[in-house]
Amino acid sequence: MSRLPTENGTEKDVKNIAEKEKPKKKKLFAKKKEKEEKKIPENETPEEREKREKEEAERAEEKKKKEEAKKKAKPKDMKQATKRLFSYLKDFKGLIILVCVFVVLTTVIGFVASLAMMPVINTIAETVVAENPDISAAFAYISKWLVLMAIGFLLSSSLNLIYTRIMLYVSSKTLANMRRDLFNHIQTLPLSFFDGRKTGEIMSRFTNDISRVSDLVSNTLPTLITSSISAVLTVGFMIIASWKLTLTITVAVVLMFMTVIVITKKCSPLFKEQQKAIGEVNGYIEEYIRGIKNVKLFCHEERTKEGFSVLNENYRKIGVRANIIGGFMGPLMSMITRVNYAIVVILGAKIVMGGGMDIGTLTTYLDKSKSYGTPIAQIASCYSTLVSAMAGAERVFEILDTPSETDEGRVTLVRLIKNALGEEEEAENEGSFAWKVPTEDGSRYVPLRGDIKVNDVTFSYVEGTEVLKNVSVNAESGTKVAFVGSTGAGKTTITNLINRFYEIDKGAIIYDGIDIKDIKKADLRKSMAMVLQDTRLFAGTIADNIRYGKLDATDEEVIAAARIANAHSFIEKLPDGYETDIRSDGNNISMGQAQLINIARAAIAKAPVLILDEATSSVDTRTERLIEVGMDSIMEERTVFVIAHRLSTVRNSEKIIVLEKGEIIEEGNHQSLIDLGGKYYQLYTGTFEMK
Repeated sequence: MSRLPTENGTEKDVKNIAEKEKPKKKKLFAKKKEKEEKKIPENETPEEREKREKEEAERAEEKKKKEEAKKKAKPKDMKQATKRLFSYLKDFKGLIILVCVFVVLTTVIGFVASLAMMPVINTIAETVVAENPDISAAFAYISKWLVLMAIGFLLSSSLNLIYTRIMLYVSSKTLANMRRDLFNHIQTLPLSFFDGRKTGEIMSRFTNDISRVSDLVSNTLPTLITSSISAVLTVGFMIIASWKLTLTITVAVVLMFMTVIVITKKCSPLFKEQQKAIGEVNGYIEEYIRGIKNVKLFCHEERTKEGFSVLNENYRKIGVRANIIGGFMGPLMSMITRVNYAIVVILGAKIVMGGGMDIGTLTTYLDKSKSYGTPIAQIASCYSTLVSAMAGAERVFEILDTPSETDEGRVTLVRLIKNALGEEEEAENEGSFAWKVPTEDGSRYVPLRGDIKVNDVTFSYVEGTEVLKNVSVNAESGTKVAFVGSTGAGKTTITNLINRFYEIDKGAIIYDGIDIKDIKKADLRKSMAMVLQDTRLFAGTIADNIRYGKLDATDEEVIAAARIANAHSFIEKLPDGYETDIRSDGNNISMGQAQLINIARAAIAKAPVLILDEATSSVDTRTERLIEVGMDSIMEERTVFVIAHRLSTVRNSEKIIVLEKGEIIEEGNHQSLIDLGGKYYQLYTGTFEMK
């Protein structure tokens, strides 16, 4: 057949054009379909389009957050989490084996005892239909079986009580060990770990997550074993009693398992999401209770309530969805069981009338067929609890798996005294401090002077955003160095790096001629005392809080430190003096008094390096002057770093460092910087406001 010519060319040309048009048509169709799905009006104004796009973006963002939340809540490795959880039970292996034996005995004895109803019912039936029944003999026979049944149930209950108490003991000990490990590990984590987490979220690991693990160990595991054995025994009895009748109810068993699989599959992500939601609620509550004064100060009560309502409502919705779907389990299983029971009654009655089964066996069979769904439902419930507990356990293990603060230092801090030969040797709590530096031949001692050099240091909290840029500071022993500058200039960061709270990116910090990377962190921090702007006190007496700087300090040393910080006068006026109890938040004393106690804590440590980070910002001018006078005595022959916005407090510093955007822009003493007429002059004279 010849190809027919067309107006625009051959048939082949037409086909080629059609092929090229297909993607365009497909794209237009997709756009049209998308428009229809989004219900975009034909004559949409720019304002309406902007509003619609904004709403779509918000919905997309909300959907993305939900998907991320679900992904985070999902256990990464259920098998590994289970293995690690059960590793905590290895110390109780003997008790757990005993519990398993008791659980098996409890279940088997209880099941066998229930079978005693068969001869009882058969005897009653035979006595009723007999022409001349021997009532006394029948009653005696029935009584014997009832006594055996009672003994069996009593023994089963007693064993149940014993293994329950054992499991409660194992559970409490296991969870105590988990809490101990979690708390101890948190002490080893770097500050960067806490920077990106709310306190309430961490607290949730100690409360909600471990509580779910407790339920798993104390209740779920024994129930899982009991239900599994009960299910096997029940099905086994039913097959032996009438395998034909049992075959007829296999459909019900299949339906039950399908119900379990479907519902647990739906429930698991929701319960994991619920765990995360309660963590967010706890974090919000903890954060705003701690900041309740600021909330009231700025009249943000309504806004705070709205924020809580959003989180609380989210938790409620997730909980409702999880429990509604999980709640389907009971009614569905009950419906299947009752329909199945009716079928068994009809078919069983037919078998009995045909002589294939006695009435006692049928009655027991009916009882078991009615209740055999219970252990299956319990197993399903145990699975949901298991998944929820594993999600909680994994959140705990997530923290336990967080790498501890690394410390490769080998140099330690020791005390030296001279012996009778004039040689220096290490002592316990006397003598002068020195650095013990390992060498190839043993070790050498470097006197602790407090000479600190910051050499060309660059640092960033977040990669790519430098907080300090090539900063160099030389703080000789016994000098007072002050850092001034705008908020965010990097003042506090320098002192954080000296303490090795964070590791520097480039450069080095030299302490008495030793790179601080070579000094063990605990010994490095032991050589320094630090007073922060945040007045953090602990629950206990005032004496205990001052003694926190030196745990073995005597009462005389505590009082002496309080006198130095000018805290002694107000402490004496308190009803219980130094034994006055302080709440953990310190709300029963003023903020200024709390800071004086903090300063006394630093004074009692008698460390060669003292860091004051806005230490006097919480006290009035008069108290500040008193503190400065008192601090002068402990600053003698010590290196002092001062960070202050009040420039009056840094005037007597030998060296003042002016920072701006992570760089040193001016350096010198007070008079030289005033004569320079630069940024410090502007700050001091008030021509430039420090923000």
